[in-house]
Amino acid sequence: MCDQGTTALSRLFKDAEKDPYKFSWRAMVNTIEEIYAADEHLRHAELMVCTEPLAGCLMLRQVAAGHGRALPLLGYFGVALLNSCPPEDIDIFWDSFSQVWQMSGEEKPTAVLAVNNLILSEQIYYQSGYRMPYIRAHGLYTGMSYAPTRLNEVLVWRAPLFMYSTTRCAMDRFMQGMPDFPMFFKFMEEDESIAYEDVAKYKAAVLIPWDHALMTFYELYSARVPLLLPAAEWMYRFLYQRGQLSVGERMYQAIMPGHTPPHVEFADAEEYKEKSGPPDPKTGMASAKTARGVAEDMLTRGLAAPDVETAKQYLKAALELVQDMRYFLTVAENKTHEDSYSSMGVVRRSAIAAATPGAPAPGLSAAAASAAERAQRMAAAAGDRTAPWHPYTPFQMSPRDSNDWTRMRKGGWWLRRGVRFDAMRYWYQYSDFARFPGLRYFSNLPELICMAQSLDVHAAAAEMRRYNEESLIHSAAFWTSSLV
Repeated sequence: MCDQGTTALSRLFKDAEKDPYKFSWRAMVNTIEEIYAADEHLRHAELMVCTEPLAGCLMLRQVAAGHGRALPLLGYFGVALLNSCPPEDIDIFWDSFSQVWQMSGEEKPTAVLAVNNLILSEQIYYQSGYRMPYIRAHGLYTGMSYAPTRLNEVLVWRAPLFMYSTTRCAMDRFMQGMPDFPMFFKFMEEDESIAYEDVAKYKAAVLIPWDHALMTFYELYSARVPLLLPAAEWMYRFLYQRGQLSVGERMYQAIMPGHTPPHVEFADAEEYKEKSGPPDPKTGMASAKTARGVAEDMLTRGLAAPDVETAKQYLKAALELVQDMRYFLTVAENKTHEDSYSSMGVVRRSAIAAATPGAPAPGLSAAAASAAERAQRMAAAAGDRTAPWHPYTPFQMSPRDSNDWTRMRKGGWWLRRGVRFDAMRYWYQYSDFARFPGLRYFSNLPELICMAQSLDVHAAAAEMRRYNEESLIHSAAFWTSSLV
């Protein structure tokens, strides 16, 4: 259906995304039925290529089956499995999802499903017991190839994070103090678009990720554009804020009926960790200062409120923050080797080999991943549900409800994040930002400025080229075998 047929399907899914409770599974199937009947290209389609939402693809497949057509499905996913599923019809989703796998177990599979990142593969396995293979994204459609002609310019890719604006402000101040510095940092505007061929002319690109699997990252990496990324201590703060794989809502973490998730050592540790030992006094002081600033802002808004009820809401919020300040100022010492309430600390059961001093941590090795996978399969075959899997669930890096702003404001979230930060550190090692070779990491902005000048672009591009060639062989073999 590439560049053919109606856009009614995409409009339907976008409308459902805005108000999911307004669109039930049955109502959407009925609408898709009307679209199917009116679209000749849909009726004659011989293969469905699905990215997102999977729920929508399952609905379309259901409609095609009602017309006597078993439409083969080629799926490649990068977002939460239950993304855009009607919230009150999750059981219908699981029924349709399990049917796809049952039919794919036949001699000639009718569906091939894969994911573009390891974390999503683990999430789906935890939810359903079905394993979708990880096939890296390449972004070869850009036709972009690294050809630097602006060797004194670094492109800073825009990000929907507050950190992007503050980084830009801080960098401007740094550069004002160094008028003779030979490098220039080009920050992309929010609505700015740059041609791929122009992107490839910059010496390097700075990327501040906000999710685990960004197509921008794969596009730039495949083009061998040297990439400067925040170090791990920063990444913990960025990747889990708003990404598609950091969903905290319970429906996205739903377990398929009849499936028992693998044993996770610290799956039930969150409530305990939330109440355990105190954090570092420096962290407490910093949080107290932050709480004071926010409280002052709430009081200012309360004074300017248009009515008494609104003013009371602001004053109540300010009072809660003042109460939090009292807690922050009484915190005791935190021992990071036991419990970690900041991004510092030990990564439990790290799958990453030790790095040489001063070098970035290498990625999760294929051998380690393969050994872990074999252990899981052997345990499952033996019916052992208590065998070690991952120490944290692949959802534990998110709060129970990522939309619970009240809890986020309280001291219990600000400081006592224990198990969540442990899970952040653990799962980050499965991110391609930590695994791909040739990437360069900066711990602070002065280091970024120096790195931009001293970066050996040829060495970085060469490492990326080798990995692109190796991984493309694997990707091409998988997609070829899926279609033959």
